[in-house]
Amino acid sequence: MGTCQVRPARLKRMNYDHKMLVKPLVHFRIRAQRILLALLIVAVAQGGAFVATTSAATNVAVLSTALNARVPYFIGSVVIGGVNTRRLQSVEFTVQPRPGATAEAVSASYSERDLVAKGRVDAVGGTVTIPVFALYENYANTVTLRVRDGRTTNLTTTITTDAWQGGFNVNDREVVTPRDPTIPLGYSYMLVKYLYGGVGPMILDIDGYARWAGLPGTNPQGAFLWGNDIYYDNADGFSNGHTLYKMGLDDTITTVADFGGEGVWGLHHNYDPGKRGLLLEVNLNDPTDGGGSHVESTIFEIDKAGTVIDRWNLSKILRDAMGPAEASTFVYDGADYFHNNAATYWKSQNTLVVSSRENFVIGIGYDDKKIKWILGDTSKEWYAYPSLRKFALNLLPGALPGGSIAPVGEHAVSITRSGELMLFDNGEPSYNGADPGGPNRDYSAPRRYTINPRKMTAVETWRYDHGRTLNSPICSSVYEAGRSLLVNYPHSTDGYVHLVGLGVKDEVGFEYRWPGACWTAWNVRPIDLSGLRY
Repeated sequence: MGTCQVRPARLKRMNYDHKMLVKPLVHFRIRAQRILLALLIVAVAQGGAFVATTSAATNVAVLSTALNARVPYFIGSVVIGGVNTRRLQSVEFTVQPRPGATAEAVSASYSERDLVAKGRVDAVGGTVTIPVFALYENYANTVTLRVRDGRTTNLTTTITTDAWQGGFNVNDREVVTPRDPTIPLGYSYMLVKYLYGGVGPMILDIDGYARWAGLPGTNPQGAFLWGNDIYYDNADGFSNGHTLYKMGLDDTITTVADFGGEGVWGLHHNYDPGKRGLLLEVNLNDPTDGGGSHVESTIFEIDKAGTVIDRWNLSKILRDAMGPAEASTFVYDGADYFHNNAATYWKSQNTLVVSSRENFVIGIGYDDKKIKWILGDTSKEWYAYPSLRKFALNLLPGALPGGSIAPVGEHAVSITRSGELMLFDNGEPSYNGADPGGPNRDYSAPRRYTINPRKMTAVETWRYDHGRTLNSPICSSVYEAGRSLLVNYPHSTDGYVHLVGLGVKDEVGFEYRWPGACWTAWNVRPIDLSGLRY
């Protein structure tokens, strides 16, 4: 009786254990079927639009390098294999500085989204191709790479570039003052803007090496590094064309906008930072102003899509302030009476600051489009008009030797970190009919001014006259980066383009010169090429 009582319980346990054994076998069979189905999908879909991939771990490695066909001096590419493309996050590159260099390394990170969108990911082969730019020309460049695809893999490769024989090449460079590494500069790279010649813009580093050139055949006078792209026209430096483009540092060109529908027939001079976007200087037949032809006297502000978000018709602003009688002998449609060559936004004053090389620097209300103040030499014609004279700032003597000096023929207006107006004073009188045209100095000098719009006063607070040894009557620029400066004398009467880097106390961090003139480097701006993200 005892044995018979135990058996039912034992059988119950055996049945329970049997179910536990069968369940994992069923799950294993289901998983195996799913794996076989996935492999079948891969085999069938190789020639179709749909591609399935596995995520098996393999060694990530550099498969090959190549030079860009159009710009083999500064741009290359790297093909990386063994990448888990399903888990790809990013690929980064760094161009290692050459021995003795003081410029920061150029580096960029490409996101998975950017790489896929530009067709640089081969999901079947497990490869990724990345562009590498700002290489040293005629040099075996060491390039380090970091691939993140669920793992982090660090790689190193070498890209040997062709020799650059174009503008600003090392063979034509003359070192006036070698780069002094004890003088810190707030920038490592410089965007050089050509007027024409099919070679610009270019990028140089502070060690005096060319590091990048625009695609052959492009002729932008206006150019500005906005994000990761250089926005430019193709106007050949002489107010031709009405289309805006952007050029990637990786050798891509995209059309941004065509302003022909706005009446634009020419883009010219500088692109500068605005309040909400980028300031463009345009020539146009203005449909909002009777179709009048406005030469170098209109400014657009655009967003990154090329949409015009604001505009300033400088001829209309002057006519409204002067009245018909006085304006009739100062403002002229179809003539270059104004010659707008630069503009910038002054945030603390909510003012658009505009350089009129023929006349003055003028402050205009960003919103109300009315004149706020004028800074200029009072011996010039504009000061003879009472309607303009009432806007003239009283230039106080200040503490500089010889007192404050008003600019003439100026370029490259900007606002410094300390809230001062900075510009390059060419020291050149008017060219296009203003009478009198102002003084003709035998040297050029960047200057800074404090401006009090409430008291209508200005004071020159700083100048750098290079010992009054350089005279660059046209073009030219000065810009701040951190607490340092970049000064450009492109049309020096000695026949050279001079680039000068100044430290916080005006110590010369470098000075290089190349044969050239205004059209070779009419404007040069410091830029940052470290840690770019795509």
